[in-house]
Parts: sequence; structure tokens; C-alpha cells
Amino acid sequence: STLSALLQARAQHPQAQLIAGATDAGLWITQGLRRLQQIIDLTRVAELRRVEHYPQHIAIGAAVNLQDAFEALATDRPVIAPFGERFAGWPVRQSGTLGGNVANGSPIGDSMPLLIALGAQVVLMAWRKGKAVHRHVPLDRFYTGYRQSLLAPDEVLAWIVVPRPAPSEWLGAYKVSKRQEDDISAVCLAVQLQVDAGRITSARIGAGGVAATPARAVKTEAALIGQPWNEATLAVAQQTIQQEFSPLSDLRANADYRRSILGQLLRRAWLESTGQATVRLEDLA
Repeated sequence: STLSALLQARAQHPQAQLIAGATDAGLWITQGLRRLQQIIDLTRVAELRRVEHYPQHIAIGAAVNLQDAFEALATDRPVIAPFGERFAGWPVRQSGTLGGNVANGSPIGDSMPLLIALGAQVVLMAWRKGKAVHRHVPLDRFYTGYRQSLLAPDEVLAWIVVPRPAPSEWLGAYKVSKRQEDDISAVCLAVQLQVDAGRITSARIGAGGVAATPARAVKTEAALIGQPWNEATLAVAQQTIQQEFSPLSDLRANADYRRSILGQLLRRAWLESTGQATVRLEDLA
């Protein structure tokens, strides 16, 4: 029920499975028939159930449920609200946690592309030599392979730190899935841009469903930064993002479709950010 108790339990039992909402880990048991020999439940750790607001950033505790986390993010960035409403369904968002989604590291987890585009960091904590220690890791450097990360056996992902938006920030967050509601993404793309006098001064792009991990489209960002935000730049960026990733084919979408969608979602971002109306389905209501 306290952060220090959690860290000490983790130090004593590094092989135990950390559990929060268990919206994914529960399926390992009910569908995969796995037996988890030891479990550490962090959902009642008071310090990690908070969203803390600071002048330059917000810090979301690992035990904050997804609904509250998306609402906190949408306070500064209202475009996140409809994106968050497409994350699974209401019961899952009430029990699953943002920290669990990030730590789980699924390549089709919807929160990570968004957080990568926002420049988020994770705070990893451990109990060593009788005291709590921590380190900050940029989320786009956190994942090392399929469901693998830099998290050490004795560490806990404690906080997700998200910078507040710059005055000139524009953000688009997109999810493509077979169903509009309560479905897993075929492709997820989040685009954060800063445009000054018609020229792109900053770009961060997070992608999901197109690689073994949630990924940052660094080559596409490089194709955008310093360029005028026009259709010629868009065409180069579309070609770049389609070549930057090598997605797999599965039951949700084949590889060619995923590559095509990456380019088209980038076009959607261009249309929206330049003032085009009725780009989204929500705009037609």
C-alpha cells in the first residue's frame, strides 16, 4: 500500500509478476492457461494512484487507471479525449492502468505511440542499499524488443512524465481498427508538430502496429523538420514513413495495408493541421 513497501517487495521477489488492472495479464491465465507463481499487486499504492501537476509537466502514477490518465492528458490537449475513448471499452479503461499498458510493451498498445509523440519519459524506481533510487528514461528508448524493455528485474515503472504543450504545438492522434469501438489497432499514429511561419520547426511521430515495439518515426521526422508544411513536403514524408517500417501481416491487417495507412494518416494530419474540415468521422456527426 506504499511505494517503499512495493519497491522492497520487488527487490526481494524480482521474479514475481507485477499486476495492476490485469486486463492483459488476466488473459495469460484464462486463455493461455499460465500459472503465475508470485504476484505483486500495486493497485493500492497510494503514491502511484495520483496525477501530479507541475508547471512544465504532469506525472501520472503507474496505478492511475486509463480513464483518469486520458482525462488528465486531455486537460492540456483536448484532441486526446476522443482518442482515449477508443481505447478498449469503458470497463477496461476503469481497471487497466496507463503504467501497465506502457510496461507491458505490446506493439499494438495505443497509449505508447501517443506518449512517444508527446516526448514522455518513464520513471523507473528500485530499492537499493536501503533506499529508493530512480532514473528517467525517454519512452522512445525504453523498448529493446518484442515486449522487452530496459526495466531491470528489481525495478518498477512508477511514473509516466509528460511535458505540457508548447504554445505552437499541433497534435493529431489516430487509430485504425476494424471496429470503431472496443477494438485493437491495426495501425496507430500520433503526430506532434510545431509550425512557425509555415515551416516545421519540430516534429515527433509515434507509431504502433508496424514494428516489434511501439516506435518513433525518426526518419520521417527528419524529412519534415525545417521544411515548409505543404503538399510537396507531405509527399516526401509519406514515402519516408512507408519505407521506415516493415510491418507484419496478421489477422487485423496485412503489411501493405499497414504501410498504406501510415501514409494516409500522415495526410490526414496535414489536412487537419492546415484547417481542412470534416476529416474525421466525428466531424460528420
